[in-house]
Amino acid sequence: MFPYRNDVRKILIPYLQQLTAEKWQANAYHNSISWVIEHMAQTEDYWVFQIGMKQNSRKLDNQNPLTNYIRIREETDKVLHSLKEKEWERLVDVPDFSDGWRPPSEPTMQWLFHHVYSHEAYHAGQVGVIARLNGFDGPLF
Repeated sequence: MFPYRNDVRKILIPYLQQLTAEKWQANAYHNSISWVIEHMAQTEDYWVFQIGMKQNSRKLDNQNPLTNYIRIREETDKVLHSLKEKEWERLVDVPDFSDGWRPPSEPTMQWLFHHVYSHEAYHAGQVGVIARLNGFDGPLF
C-alpha cells in the first residue's frame, strides 16, 4: 500500500538539509518552514499513533524539526508494513474538531494513511510558497 508515499520526501528532505538557520525561521508568511515541518511530524504522529493505533504519542525531539519529520515516518512505516489486509478497513474513531471538520469519507485505517500522506503533500507545497515569500528558492517539485 502507498508505494509512492515518500516521493515528496525525496525532494523535500535534501532541500531542507541545505537551508540555513535563518531560512528555516524566516517568517514573511505567518508560519516558518520550521513550524510547517514540525506540524507535519506532529500531525502524522497524532493520526497514526493516537487515533489509528490508540497508543501514546511518540516522543519527538522538539529541538530539531527535520529529525522529527524523518523519525516519525520511520515509525509510521513500521505500522504501515505491519498491518494485515483485513485491518485496512477497520474504522477509526475521529474526534470532534472545534471547527466542525469531519472526514469526507468513511474513516478507515486506509483513509487515515491517505489523509496523512495528502496532508504532507499539501504542506510540502506550502514550504515552497513560504520560501518564495521570504525571497529564496523553494524545493523543485
